[in-house]
Amino acid sequence: MKYPKIPLAQTVVELFKAKNIQHIVISPGSRNAPLTIGFTNDSYFKCYSVVDERSAAFFALGIAQQIKYPVAVVCTSGSAVLNYYPAVAEAFYSDIPLVVVSADRPKHLIGIGDGQTINQKNVFENHCLHSANLKLDIKDENNIPNDDDLPIFKNLEDRIERFLGLEKDIQSFNEEE
Repeated sequence: MKYPKIPLAQTVVELFKAKNIQHIVISPGSRNAPLTIGFTNDSYFKCYSVVDERSAAFFALGIAQQIKYPVAVVCTSGSAVLNYYPAVAEAFYSDIPLVVVSADRPKHLIGIGDGQTINQKNVFENHCLHSANLKLDIKDENNIPNDDDLPIFKNLEDRIERFLGLEKDIQSFNEEE
């Protein structure tokens, strides 16, 4: 089995597996290649490749709507993530579990005039339950992050757990009526 060389990509793949997020819709690009390698080389995941980001997000939304469980959509950096916005808004207002992962450029490569680079931080802020910006070097032993940076994975796990619990509570409540 092939694993991505970037520790953060390995961590994201393992977190999705631990949280049973099995369906991954990938919009191929250079920045998300490590995630693509991780997801597609693990038989646990069901991966779909959809080149057009807008179509990919709606495809993922449709799967999530049918299985009533989080589905992830993964894209490269820059303006690619903006093409997910219509599906993100629909997921938000329809209470459909959609997880968006954008492999953004490192902070020092943003705002230097390269084409299609945007500030992605909180780009979906009005239509999402949680947003996290993960640091590339989070598991680099030579560059140990501050204590303030480490809880982000626990926070992300807690949000996923709460969402899954809420989904189960809603389902149980509806079955009782």
